Amino acid sequence: MTGDGMNNVELVKFLEIRLHWDDVIIWLGDRDSTQMWADCERPDVLLMYAAAHVSTQELVSAACDCAETALRYVPQGEDRPRVAIEAARRWTRGEANMESVCAAANASEDVAGDAASAATHAAACAGSTYNWGHACAAARAACSAVARYSANADLCSLIRQRWPVCPEPSPSILRRPRAAGGAV
Repeated sequence: MTGDGMNNVELVKFLEIRLHWDDVIIWLGDRDSTQMWADCERPDVLLMYAAAHVSTQELVSAACDCAETALRYVPQGEDRPRVAIEAARRWTRGEANMESVCAAANASEDVAGDAASAATHAAACAGSTYNWGHACAAARAACSAVARYSANADLCSLIRQRWPVCPEPSPSILRRPRAAGGAV
């Protein structure tokens, strides 16, 4: 690891270990982590990368940001997806326990549609050892709910507002125990 982030060789190795998305590795070309962060137009990739370098609370907040963009597609009067996002946000501030977040996520899961799926995954991100997977799923579901072609750019911009500079690992993040299945 260099002081300025991952060079291309380190980044390719990291991405190959974290996920097996050949299209992302091919797209990466010779980009380093800073260039990847600036150029990437896939919010799920940005969240996956950030997940290895930021706290769970920060990752859940970003997943909630993505999921909230899809709430406009939830039928009027259906509050369960919004409630799930709010519960996850309260958890990030230490104002809710995991039981209430899981209950809200489970209730949102009963609502059909991509917007509800985005909210469910954002909330599930808080309580999962596979939190980066739920964050990525929240971003993908939000993209499905929003107009597909403009959604990716909008969500990437939203993620970059949270982290204007490519996040890099802190020593405490690097020491996190590995979850089942090899996720960090």
